[in-house]
This record gives sequence, C-alpha cells and structure tokens, in this order.
Amino acid sequence: MFAMTERGHGSNVRGILTEAVFDPKTQEFIIHTPCENAQKMYIGNTMKGNYAAVFAQLIIHGKSQGPHCFIVPIRDQNGNMHPGVEAIDMLYKEGLHGVDNGILTFNKVRVPRENLLDKFGTVSSDGKYSSPIENKSARFNAMLAALTPTRLALTFQALGAMKLGLTIAIRYSHSRRQFGPKDKEEVKIIDHQTQHLRLMPHLATALAITFTSRYAGEMLDTDVYHNRDLVNNRPLQALVAGLKAYSTWENLSCLQDCRECTGGMGFMMENRIPGLKCDSDVFVTFEGDNVVMLQVVVRELLAQYTRQYEESPVFGLLRNWTSSIGDRLRTSILAIGADKISDLTFFLKAVNFRERVLQRGLAARLYHKVMTKKDESFSAWNSCLHHVVTLALAHIHRVTLEQFVLAVESCPVPKDQSLLMEFCLLYGTKLIYNERAWYLEHKYLTPATSNKIRDQVR
Repeated sequence: MFAMTERGHGSNVRGILTEAVFDPKTQEFIIHTPCENAQKMYIGNTMKGNYAAVFAQLIIHGKSQGPHCFIVPIRDQNGNMHPGVEAIDMLYKEGLHGVDNGILTFNKVRVPRENLLDKFGTVSSDGKYSSPIENKSARFNAMLAALTPTRLALTFQALGAMKLGLTIAIRYSHSRRQFGPKDKEEVKIIDHQTQHLRLMPHLATALAITFTSRYAGEMLDTDVYHNRDLVNNRPLQALVAGLKAYSTWENLSCLQDCRECTGGMGFMMENRIPGLKCDSDVFVTFEGDNVVMLQVVVRELLAQYTRQYEESPVFGLLRNWTSSIGDRLRTSILAIGADKISDLTFFLKAVNFRERVLQRGLAARLYHKVMTKKDESFSAWNSCLHHVVTLALAHIHRVTLEQFVLAVESCPVPKDQSLLMEFCLLYGTKLIYNERAWYLEHKYLTPATSNKIRDQVR
C-alpha cells in the first residue's frame, strides 16, 4: 500500500502530520497519528494489505527533517491487524469498485530503524541525520521525482479509456442510421456533421497524446537504462506532470461525448462507456491534482526562462518580445508571406507563439509583483494561477502537436502517413480554433483567417 494522502493534506505533502519519532534506545521509529487530520485516507487495499509505505515527518530530538517514507506492517500473513494499527473501509465510491480504499491510523507503532527508506536521508544508530542532499526543499523534490513513472502510467491508463470509448462510439456511429433524403436509405449517424465534429477531434487528440506519451516513455526508459536519477531530469518530470493533467481531462471530455453520441445505449453498463467514465473520473485527482501538476510544468518553464536570460530580466523580456513580433504578423494584413492554414507549419508557429507570449507575460507579472510591489512570493504566485494553468496547457499543446508532426514525418507507410496527416491537421486546427479569441486579441489572426480555421474544423 502507498500511504501518503491524509485527511488534512493531499497536494501539500510537506504539510503531512503523521509522525515518525526516532527512539535511539530501541533503535526504532515510532509511527503515530497525532490527530484526526493526520489519518491516512483513500489508501488502496486498506482492508487486505500486509504492509504500507507510509509518509511521515521524520522527527529527531524534537526537530522535523521533513517527510520521509517508512515500511510499516499493517497485518500478519493470517490477516490479523498489527498492534496499534486501525483500518477503516471508506465503502462506496463512484468507480474503481474492485479497490477497497480506506483509512489508516497508527497509535505509536514501532518499526525498526532499517524500515526507513533511506535513499535521500538516513539516521545513524546514535540518532544523527544525514542526507546526500543538504537542502531540505531539494531533498523533498527528489523524493517526489519517484512519482514520475506512476504519473506516466496513469497517462497511459487515461489514454486506454479514451481509445476504448472512441472505438465503441465510432463503431456504433457507423452501424446506426438515422434520417436521410426522402425516399432513400437513412444515413449513418457518423455522416451527420455534429456527430463527426464531436468524435473526430477527440480521436486526433488521442493520437497526439499517444505519440507524446511514447516519447516521454522513451526518455524515462533511457534514464532507467543508464541508471540516472529522475531528480536530475526536471524537463521529463514537468512533461509527465503536464501529460497526466492533459490526458485525464481530455479523457473525461471524450468519454462524455462518447456517451452522448451513443444515445440510450451509451447509458447502459453493458456498453462499457459508463464504467470507463466512473473508473477514470478520479484520474484527475490521484497521483497529483491536475491543477497542481500544471504548476509543476510552469515552475520548470520559468526555471528554463531564467537560465535563458541570465542577464537583466527586463532585457531578457525585451529579447523574447522581439523574437515573437515576426510570428505575430504571420496572418495579419502586414504579413508579406503568410503561412497557409492547411499547412502544419502554420499551426506549429501558432502554438509556439502562444506559449512564448504567455511565458513572457507570466514572467513579467511575477517580476512586477515581487520586485516592484514587494508581494510575498506565495501571494504573487497565487494571484497568477489562472495565467499559470493557461501557460502550462499551452506548453503541452505545443509539445503534443510537435510530437504528432514527428510521428507523421517518420511514418514509413504512405497510406498511413496520409491518414495521420489528416488527423494531425485536425488536431492543430482544433488547438487554434479553441483559442481563436486569444489569437484575435493578440492580432496573430485576422477575422478572415479565423473564419477559414472555423471552416476547416467542419
């Protein structure tokens, strides 16, 4: 079992309240739940599991060294509860009925000193704490880097649900007929414009996420093969965090449309779409709340931005601004050679432009709030959260489109490549169409070009 989340703290893991106090006399850690808010909640396999990896504040001589992970016995091999451990079934949920999520509490449960998972911090027999990472914040981030593979696995799970829902809905749409010209056979509902417009963009998105997830998986496999610590690959952590959020949100949106596009049959459990919806709804929450995941993405983007412009921040902003002016004029009346909206180059430049402008704008806002207005860093960040989420999604849109384009270019079968090209163009069109108001506000698109993009979606 993996026991991190508590009643009082989920996303803010630093704030967990479960204690692990070291007793030098017995060479043991005392795992304790000091209050109701420290109860471990939503823990999978609570009612059957024998051991749990419990995150708790490591306390030595009354001082906390931050959250660490401990192996704690829950039951013996006969299913008898370990002394001091209490497990409570949380009973009914929307989905995942095959998993018994529950609550764990600990009443001064003693575990050997060796039960501390000590890759990032250890305690000697005389009670001295040591870590290869001196900075407490960096140490904490290193621990959370271990969640990267499970977040990527969750992305593939969401993608699997999305693909299955689309397969069911599209096949149904090709088999069912409704309405048609007078005195002629009714037409397949997939040929109705609204049905087509609801399902095909989701299919294009599923393909984009597929290629990007494979790309992330290859990066992860390379790190594992070369025995490299994930903590040193911040771009990969950020990419996976963003993919987790994007894929799980897109999955829910897709499954809802699939349910509606299959009519009354889509409401029946035998159709499988309702089950997929119920089981995957929680994906947006576990392994990291989606909004928190997007903040991980942007913190890395800002770190890259800072490294790119180590000179005066103002000069860096100006340089970034001038590099985007040419893109802004791509489709304006001032453009000499505008890109065609039927060309992938147009969409690649558009998503790059959007990400750069949002990144520059966020950096400028944060700089003004902290350096000029002297706002506290948390308050400054919190007041920009909507901007943060928008930038993170713009980044993921750009990466997924780029990976889709690379997949099209590397496809060895001409017929398959031609089909992939159609869906890649549809995905790029969808991204720009959904944000056309933003592009019009920033004068990247003219009204005429926006109308052409709308027609291309249809």
